[in-house]
Amino acid sequence: MREKLVRLGYLLGLALVLSGILYFFASNWQGFDRYIKIALSVGLMLLFYGSAFVVRKLLPQQAFLSHWTLLAGALSFGLSIALLSQIYNTHAESYWLFLIWLVPVILFSFFTKYQPFYVLSFVLFQFTMAFFISPTGAVSQRGEHETLLLYAGMAFVNLLIFWIIKKKQRSSPVIMYAAFCLFHYIFLTVSLPDFTGSSSLRIGLIIFYLLFLLSSFFYFSKVEPQRSFLGISIVAFALFVIEQFFSFIFKHYAEWSLFLALGFVILFIGASVWFVKWLTANTAAQKTSLRVIKRIAVIGITAIASVIGSSSLGGLVTLITGTYPTNGMLVIGVLLIVGCYLIKADIPTVKYTLLMMGVLISGGASFFVNDILFFIYVIALVALLVFTKHTPVRLLLFVLVQGLLLIKVPTAYYDTIKIDYVLLALFLLNAAVYAINVHHAFKKAALLLAFIFLLSLTELSEPSFLNIIYCTVFFVISTVFLFVTVRKEPKYDFIVGMIFWFVFLAMKYYDFVWDLFNKSLVLVILGLIFLFLSRKWDLSTPDQPQPSFLDRSRTAVWIVWIIILVQLIMLGGIFTKNEVLLQNGKEIKLALQPIDPRSLLQGDYVELNYDIAHVTLPHVKDGEKVKLVLRPDKQGVYKYAKIYQADDDWNKPYTSKKKDVVITGSYHDWGIQYGIEHYFIPEGTGSKVESEARFATVRVGKNGDAIVTKVGK
Repeated sequence: MREKLVRLGYLLGLALVLSGILYFFASNWQGFDRYIKIALSVGLMLLFYGSAFVVRKLLPQQAFLSHWTLLAGALSFGLSIALLSQIYNTHAESYWLFLIWLVPVILFSFFTKYQPFYVLSFVLFQFTMAFFISPTGAVSQRGEHETLLLYAGMAFVNLLIFWIIKKKQRSSPVIMYAAFCLFHYIFLTVSLPDFTGSSSLRIGLIIFYLLFLLSSFFYFSKVEPQRSFLGISIVAFALFVIEQFFSFIFKHYAEWSLFLALGFVILFIGASVWFVKWLTANTAAQKTSLRVIKRIAVIGITAIASVIGSSSLGGLVTLITGTYPTNGMLVIGVLLIVGCYLIKADIPTVKYTLLMMGVLISGGASFFVNDILFFIYVIALVALLVFTKHTPVRLLLFVLVQGLLLIKVPTAYYDTIKIDYVLLALFLLNAAVYAINVHHAFKKAALLLAFIFLLSLTELSEPSFLNIIYCTVFFVISTVFLFVTVRKEPKYDFIVGMIFWFVFLAMKYYDFVWDLFNKSLVLVILGLIFLFLSRKWDLSTPDQPQPSFLDRSRTAVWIVWIIILVQLIMLGGIFTKNEVLLQNGKEIKLALQPIDPRSLLQGDYVELNYDIAHVTLPHVKDGEKVKLVLRPDKQGVYKYAKIYQADDDWNKPYTSKKKDVVITGSYHDWGIQYGIEHYFIPEGTGSKVESEARFATVRVGKNGDAIVTKVGK
């Protein structure tokens, strides 16, 4: 039991230290020159890798700690690449950053067979593909077909990963579920009406996806009954049908289309009754699994029918009356809820569809009625929650009442009741529900809501000292909760707490109330305290040595160091390439107009919009590499000299002059991209740089590559 506490302490300590290091790098600390920054990042990476072997010798009973420090070294390698990009102002979040990072992580995965390396490889692969398909800081000029094929390819790769793992050729449940969900997510995105037009390829992909969903229902309910994958498929099908419905309604908003939608709902519910009976008679699942599968099917059917039905009914009433009668819609919604309880027959799809339609219609209308009517409605829902016997309905009402209060009260009484008070009250309510002896479903829902409300408090930024208090309270409560629940079975409570603990760390990266540098120091100090206490606790509990992949043979150790050497060579290559250009390139001055975003790993940067980017080159294809001749004007600012090279041919005879500079770029219809569009800055200085920057100082090498070194007046 104590071993779990020790392991959790080490995990949280390492996570805090790594988060602090990330924040520190992203803050773009200006107190060191670039050589010291690079040395610190590489030294940090080697420190983690070296610690993996040292810890293995000092704490042989805690093999997981040496594995985690090895993983931390791989994470530090990614941070080092990001830092090099930050120092030399190369593209932020470009896919190649994640691709380079991916290579050694995959090598570690194949050698160690360690699950976290598999997961990290999967995540880096997804980032690589995502940023390749949709690069940041640039307008994608890919055609519709190319974009669709890339997204479809990414989806099918995830489907292949899912299938390989499912057939147990590789054992990684996390990746299996993630790949299956990503496959659905990508196809749902492609199916959106405004995604890439209405080409035959897109329509073909949508038809394929619909057939895949129908096949999934059959396969996961009859051939190989698995309720988790069936549940994911039904949720995806519900989202697919709903998005197609709204696409149809937006294009054909009229009474006939809304009547048609209501007719579809009636037919759909009728078909669903038959489907549930067929599922009962034909599935090969065991009795318990069958009950869960039927429940999942009813939820999906209810979601589709209730959303389409309530939207269509509301639209019809609005078209017929010429307005949206809030009191009338509230009454209609309440009548639908009552109708659900008047039906005595056991037809769950019909009853729950009426209930959900009533909840959606009455809940939406309740925001616009007078306050007295609103609170009468809420009290009625609470009474229904108390007296109804069906747990799913009670859970729905439990969540609905809190959502209504959260939105209505701060909005209607903003002068006296701040949203802080409502969030805090709802957090305490759910914490109390979780603490008392209630149905396990209510405990789970209350736990989720309590964390959501408490986490929401940490996003309130005024005043700043109150934000720090909320953040401290969340960190203390969530950390204590983890140590209390780590020993409990089942692991639901602990997993929920762990997810919110890490989400909190991620969210604070984008929190501008407290700067990254100060947050990094706090996180590193906290991490070291956790590691120290865990180490002290660990010394008092000697155990037998645990096996580790580092102990397989002397060759195993050499393989790890060879992979580390590969990483050092990669970092050295990036450093050398940029440093040679920086030292030997010709310095020029370019006019620009910047803007201010933030990079995922590298902190704040301004995106530079050069005058020489807005050049039209006749007869040059989109995406083609070009070389432009730049010449200085009387003020020393380099301008386009109307001479360029494309496909190894100059547009006019060219003889180089003394001050000429030839720069390489990629031509697009919207302009030319030179690879120097980002300039990293200290956190919080974006507005100042944006207001003052008029020119960029750039170093251009003999081959046309460039690096931006300074931005200013």
